[in-house]
Amino acid sequence: MELHDAPRILEIHTDIETRRFTRLLRQQSLSDIISWLNYYPHYKRHGFGLWAIEHNDSGLLAGLCGLRVRKDLSNQIDLSYRLHPEFRGKGIATDAVKTCVEWGFLSLKLPSILAQVHRDNTISMHILSKLGFNKTKENGIWTDLIKKSPFKTEIQSG
Repeated sequence: MELHDAPRILEIHTDIETRRFTRLLRQQSLSDIISWLNYYPHYKRHGFGLWAIEHNDSGLLAGLCGLRVRKDLSNQIDLSYRLHPEFRGKGIATDAVKTCVEWGFLSLKLPSILAQVHRDNTISMHILSKLGFNKTKENGIWTDLIKKSPFKTEIQSG
């Protein structure tokens, strides 16, 4: 994500559907987004974080997708994504999530990835289910889904 993405990120973060299904998004003004982009510490701390999703044909920022360490969830790796309203329903979220999850398993060697989804967000539930995430529990309005790495490390004997 870069500073020139700030207006599009603001449109995503202030969209009514995004706000309905996403935990607190504190960035509610352009200056909030710019401050967040300038500071975004997750990369500095962990070496990964949210990615910008760029639409191939238009070059516009279509959304955000990435992995983050959730301290409030015992440092589990959590998948987060959201799309600009004009790019929903085009398979972009599915492609972005698939790419992000594969990268997490292959590059970061993660044993599993968590996704917390609002119980009414049937579209995200469908996307994650299609990509092999399994429901593990419900926490009030949030449903936890987990995908375990398909890449097993075999221990050599002998």
